[in-house]
Amino acid sequence: MRTFSLPTRLAVALVVMALGLWGALFVTRPAAAGAATRTGTDKLALTWVDGGRQLQVDGFAYRPKAVVDVRLGDSPLQQARSDESGRVQVTVPQELVAAGQSGASIIVAGRSVSGASRVLISAVPPRAAARGPVDALPWSIAALAIAGIALGALHRVRSRRTPAPSVAPAGYLSRHRAA
Repeated sequence: MRTFSLPTRLAVALVVMALGLWGALFVTRPAAAGAATRTGTDKLALTWVDGGRQLQVDGFAYRPKAVVDVRLGDSPLQQARSDESGRVQVTVPQELVAAGQSGASIIVAGRSVSGASRVLISAVPPRAAARGPVDALPWSIAALAIAGIALGALHRVRSRRTPAPSVAPAGYLSRHRAA
């Protein structure tokens, strides 16, 4: 069985750690921004879909098959009809939302199951940037790991070329000097 030298084992360990870190960062990508992350009976969920080209509006607990008004601030966007479970789902193109910057109010108004007025309000979430510094992080770490491995290999090659100086015990050379 062959054993590897310490520098080889360190280099392999660095590569494995770099690949593991890169894999962890690649797998754990952040989700798209949304005003509400969990949907429920009292939530209005706004999410950018289709690469930030459309805003999806989800409202819950409206009267089944009822007409619901969707507004951006005080401007009407469109009317929609709720489904059998009382869920309203509307996809609004970016052109219609362009007037409302992130933070503008989206209002969904209609009737609840009991017939009472039901109004849900949320803010337009910011669009996620297409690319950012987090996207370059795995590549930066990989480049640093490769550079470290290359420098270690270069050092090892250079240290093999130059002969090691003879190291004598302390005082040996002064006592055994040639006359």
